[in-house]
Amino acid sequence: MSDLAGFSVFGEPGGFVHRNGPLYIRSDGDRPVLKMLLGPEHVNRLDIASGGLLMTVLDITLGTTVSAVVGYEGICPTVQINCNLVSSARKGDWLYGEAEVTQETRSLAFATGRLRVGNRTIATASGVFKIPSSVREAQEKSGGRAKTSRQS
Repeated sequence: MSDLAGFSVFGEPGGFVHRNGPLYIRSDGDRPVLKMLLGPEHVNRLDIASGGLLMTVLDITLGTTVSAVVGYEGICPTVQINCNLVSSARKGDWLYGEAEVTQETRSLAFATGRLRVGNRTIATASGVFKIPSSVREAQEKSGGRAKTSRQS
């Protein structure tokens, strides 16, 4: 089994991500790393990971990175995402997700990322994410990138 030191389970118990995982996350500052062990529930009859699952993990990878970069502890909703499935991942493989924010405006963040197994790229994505107005308002008040919690 892969080393999970520094990783914690991502997602609310019983929620969508939790039910379709488990997905693990480690925070490296504003560069979260996600990982997931592909089990029988994640693959098709050929033991190859479902494309829909790969796209979901990419969306989460990009979104968590955007939230970390803008200093928001909530979810920055996906506005648009493009995914490219470039290789296959199989049952028993560990997927790793990494992303970076390439540009920010007041209300949007643009990110790119990839999923890999070892050093082999499985899928890539680019996306646009909505930055909640409360994040920018809190930053303007604090004069920086203060962490902003999701408002109830």
